[in-house]
Amino acid sequence: IGIEPSSILFLTYSSAAANEMKSRLVKETGTAAASVTINTYHAFANEIIKQYPNEFELLEGVGLVDEITKRTIMAEVLDEIKPEFYRTKWGDAYYFIPEHIKSVDEIKFNRVTRAEYFNTLNTHPDWRGKADMLEIEYKEREQKGKLVKTFLTVYENHKRKMGKAVETWSIYEKYDEKLKRNNFIDFNDMINMVLNAFDENEEFLHRAASQYKYFLVDEYQDTNYAQNKIVFSLARGANSNNIFVVGDDDQIIYEFQGAKTDTVEKFLIKYPETKVICLNENNRS
Repeated sequence: IGIEPSSILFLTYSSAAANEMKSRLVKETGTAAASVTINTYHAFANEIIKQYPNEFELLEGVGLVDEITKRTIMAEVLDEIKPEFYRTKWGDAYYFIPEHIKSVDEIKFNRVTRAEYFNTLNTHPDWRGKADMLEIEYKEREQKGKLVKTFLTVYENHKRKMGKAVETWSIYEKYDEKLKRNNFIDFNDMINMVLNAFDENEEFLHRAASQYKYFLVDEYQDTNYAQNKIVFSLARGANSNNIFVVGDDDQIIYEFQGAKTDTVEKFLIKYPETKVICLNENNRS
């Protein structure tokens, strides 16, 4: 149909999905499939970093952190910070290591800054707003001698929730600092490094995106904010609105990785001229 295979970029969430798509494409089109770029978001970001090393400040020998090292570094962070609120009733801070690692990922793939984080904490009615209301109520009840157990439980629970939120950012900052000091990056860092470079250098964005004219995204409902921004940035850099996404917002399986229930809806708002093709027949079962 006159489209250069090398001008197509196909992005998906998992390596398994990328490999399956490569196999299917080879089966359908033969050797032409080799020219199509099919990658996960992380692998694509890694390729950009390797292809344009001068655009990134990376120490020699930087490595991708594994899960065991993440836990080791996080344990060191907790030893230094000595969190007050993130402890079990027996005083165990290490119990929350998996939760902290998840929080670090969420901060990174949502590209949250310190200012944004604490602005939300201090202005959202469910956080500081509720804390202030409970503090006022506490003083009123104290004066009247009505500090009942049910209210005190709510008061203490929210105080603990606020304390945990503040500690979460301190833990994130210390963890990220240690990660860099030990010359490690994670998958989210790869994507954010590329996005930061795109944001800071429009010429580089156009250079990196120029070979592509067509963008395909599989399992679109499972993309998070940073992954979405990769697609939108590349399309802008390539001056192309040829974006084809496949998704079903009833089948979100990576919500724990930042996928949102309104991802498809927001795509339609960003690109109002989108042609929607509904597949009403299930061919999988």
